[in-house]
Amino acid sequence: MQRYDIFNKHNNICIINDCFDKKNFPQREVIECDKSSINSMNFAPFFSDSCKKNILIVIKNDVDFEYAFKKIIEKLIFVPAAGGLVKNEKGEYLFIYRNKHWDLPKGHQEKGEDIELTAVREVEEETGLKNITLKDKLDITYHTYMRDGKRELKVTHWYNMVSNSNEKLTPQSEEGIDRVEWLSKESIKMNKDNIFPSLYHFLEKAINL
Repeated sequence: MQRYDIFNKHNNICIINDCFDKKNFPQREVIECDKSSINSMNFAPFFSDSCKKNILIVIKNDVDFEYAFKKIIEKLIFVPAAGGLVKNEKGEYLFIYRNKHWDLPKGHQEKGEDIELTAVREVEEETGLKNITLKDKLDITYHTYMRDGKRELKVTHWYNMVSNSNEKLTPQSEEGIDRVEWLSKESIKMNKDNIFPSLYHFLEKAINL
């Protein structure tokens, strides 16, 4: 079974193949795409900031799923990024506080840079950590937004990382980061309203919230 979740300002666009049971996706507008309709459909309205409906796009079995996904996002500007879910010896996770939201350290991939290097570099720059051990890749998240009049799709590659709670933390103030703190699972749950839905969805799977 294949699935993509794209988060927008007010809604979530979930793209699945026909193997899923649609009953598991209640309160969504359902759009079904088959071979005869995939090339003619206009998906842009689903990504508009004015769209506040959660959308379920079902790709029928006569369409290649990855081809359909590329058609759905073809008018979005692809922005590769990477970040880290950093855990310390106490079982706490490293968060940054920016624009009144808790977030994980992450950032854009630089030209010619390996995506794993991007993840480590961004964590170091945004938090001040120096000793980071890169572990396995966790997941990829998709988030769309408007920038300079164009709609971008940030594709963030997330990695498990390990560091020590005794390390000095320094928020990258020039990036608007006010604080860097280690949060327990309980603290993460308590701050759910101040965590972006796309990130919380990722955390639920990554650390079993």
